[in-house]
Amino acid sequence: MIDEKHLVDLFLRLASLDAPSLGERQVAAAVTTELTALGLTVAEDDAASRLGGTTGNLLCRVPANWAIEHVPDVDKPAGWDEKARQAPLLLSTHLDTVQPCLDKKVHLGSDRIFRSDGTTILGADDLAGVSAVLALLHELRTRGKPHRPLELLFTVAEEVHLQGISAFDARTLSAREGYVLDTSGSPGTGIIAAPGHLHLNFVVQGRPAHAGIAPETGINAIEVAARGIARMRLGRVDPETTANIGRIAGGSETNIVAASCTVTAECRSLDQQRLSAQARDMIDCMEQAAAESGASVTVQTRQSYHPYRVDPDLPVVRRFQAACAAIGKAARLIATGGGSDLNVLSQAGLSGMVLSCGMQQVHSEAEYLALDDLSDLVRLLLALVAEPV
Repeated sequence: MIDEKHLVDLFLRLASLDAPSLGERQVAAAVTTELTALGLTVAEDDAASRLGGTTGNLLCRVPANWAIEHVPDVDKPAGWDEKARQAPLLLSTHLDTVQPCLDKKVHLGSDRIFRSDGTTILGADDLAGVSAVLALLHELRTRGKPHRPLELLFTVAEEVHLQGISAFDARTLSAREGYVLDTSGSPGTGIIAAPGHLHLNFVVQGRPAHAGIAPETGINAIEVAARGIARMRLGRVDPETTANIGRIAGGSETNIVAASCTVTAECRSLDQQRLSAQARDMIDCMEQAAAESGASVTVQTRQSYHPYRVDPDLPVVRRFQAACAAIGKAARLIATGGGSDLNVLSQAGLSGMVLSCGMQQVHSEAEYLALDDLSDLVRLLLALVAEPV
């Protein structure tokens, strides 16, 4: 049985802390305190200075069988030496939460569900993952069981297009396999494909004129932008690709033909070629609208992260399936439309999966987390770190 009292206290304490993207110092300090109290060392990188945040990414290395070494008079179980020789397994979570997340009031109801008071998000994304990793260490120490070596990574600024992990030097990791704890749903779901993300910024330049006296001498940049958007394929473009317009800003007074308009957009795809083709199509639509109207358009693109796919036959997947079976869960392998730190880590050569953490209705004030799911996540982690696949 999981020590639920410890787990509840841990999650309530972490979730009550302010942790906006690039402002994660409170929760980072709490995590560091937990780890150092266990005799572990925490290294913080320079992401804070590079990104303009309050804290860097945290990395903690847990030697093989660390839990047993600190239990007096315990007999060395079978497999002790084998665990010590295994490569480390990475467990990665992120410290930041989306807004509104300041001054959260978090409670556990009689229905065993964690919720906020409804004025903020709960913060289970991703403090459920953070709490589960810390609870794993507590359980290992309490149970005195053998385990493989671990690398624990706690990143910042994940919610703002993976800035924290992008600033992290993945060459400092020894692990070549790992799990990112950061998706919705009850434990037992693993992500084996995720899209790449491309950001587009259009600046349409028209020509100002008096809107009442001589509108025909002007070129309305807002109208040009609207015509370009109307040509685009948006929403669900195909089974693997999506596109969206996020913001339009431009113009000034109603008596002036708008001279400029800025449009921000994104596209995502599980396939890099389709992602590039969708971006090119969106750019063509806006450039054609500008050319037909006598306007001009400047386009800036930035790929935030690349897509990845995981072969279901890889050891990292088989280990997950075995761990699910060990705790009586059916493993479910799916693709997702969202990105995570694994998009960046996979580009650095890590073989990994994103695992569900029990969080529900994330990025909203209705977010909630079942204690049973959080307990199951800790049980799953215990099986993962013991499994030698």
